[in-house]
Amino acid sequence: MAESDWKRVVAQLRLGLDGPTSEQVSLAACLGFSFVPETSVHVAAAFLRLRSAAALLLPGPRRFDDSAYEYLERICAEIGIPAPPRADVPNRDVLDAWLAAAWARRSIQHLERLEPCVGDVVVAPPLRHGEENRHGVINSIRSDGRLNFVGGRNGGARIHRVLRIVRPNEPDYDKLTLKAREEVAQANPFPERLTRAQQAALEPFKVKRRPSPADREALREALDTATSERDMQVLLERHPSLLAGTVKGNHGTWVRRQVRLGNSYVPDFLMASETSAGVSWHLVELESPTARLTNAGNQRESPTLRTAINQIHDWREWLTNNLLSARTELPGITAQSRGLIIMGREDPTDRAEGIRDRHSRESRIEIRTYDWLLRAVEGEGIALLGLLDLETDELDLDAWSD
Repeated sequence: MAESDWKRVVAQLRLGLDGPTSEQVSLAACLGFSFVPETSVHVAAAFLRLRSAAALLLPGPRRFDDSAYEYLERICAEIGIPAPPRADVPNRDVLDAWLAAAWARRSIQHLERLEPCVGDVVVAPPLRHGEENRHGVINSIRSDGRLNFVGGRNGGARIHRVLRIVRPNEPDYDKLTLKAREEVAQANPFPERLTRAQQAALEPFKVKRRPSPADREALREALDTATSERDMQVLLERHPSLLAGTVKGNHGTWVRRQVRLGNSYVPDFLMASETSAGVSWHLVELESPTARLTNAGNQRESPTLRTAINQIHDWREWLTNNLLSARTELPGITAQSRGLIIMGREDPTDRAEGIRDRHSRESRIEIRTYDWLLRAVEGEGIALLGLLDLETDELDLDAWSD
């Protein structure tokens, strides 16, 4: 059982060290022996099992070797108590009981030394030689003194291994908190696999149908009159199936509008689709349908397109630094999520195939027009497969074959 107060954990650990219980004393008297007052509950229980083994048909004594006893001596020396003489440790059960008592005393010492609190940042040694120190934010304290970290996934540290505790009022607390969150996010080997709880959290944003004739007609009408990004933002908020129809989501598709990323960024849309391979997110940036993709004179990226590309790079940088907190609201998202820019109309004087292909291959940013969006949702066969997924899969295959 986990606690939030280290003092309660210490009090619980001390219950096993304060001497044999009255029940243990009574049982020992019935069996014809007694305990010295400082005998721990753990050791008393082991001797009771030893003395009653024959009557209770318990398994025979397990032996131990020199290395096991030397380990007990080392732990006792570490916490400053004498180790029991080897002659007083008749079997492995008693040895394990002495170790349990020694470990409890060690945890008490370090809990009282460090006074860890929920929300503190822990600096702990690496799990493997040659790696960097680990960081974690304390979520709770286990009954044996182990510190549990925010983010789960078995993250935590034994209290005696902690190198440093950093409090919220210390100068580097914010920096180390960010580092701890990054480490938790990186430790998840399958972020794309949604749990049932994560699917339930996304349920309000789920798009449960393909684009209807009414959705498609609304898009056509908007393209006849729209002159700004805002016009298209309002349209797609009212008809989220238009965006969802560009991707394949056998197990679900979700569209979220204007999710705030920290204090600086608000993408127009974040779109997720789940297949048997897991969930994929798209970072969607809208621009005006009247904007050009290229400059009229030199066919290079227009300032509007360059700004949109930079926006997606900014969002990815924020995700890199805040991945764990982002996944609380956007489960499975990664800093490498594909970007999608929708802007302009198809125009023979505004050819951007080379620019589009380069950004797709090098930056995983797809650049499309609103005419493309209309095509993506008009064809029933294409809509079922997701035109954006079809196109990007082909590019990925081409890159792999190169």
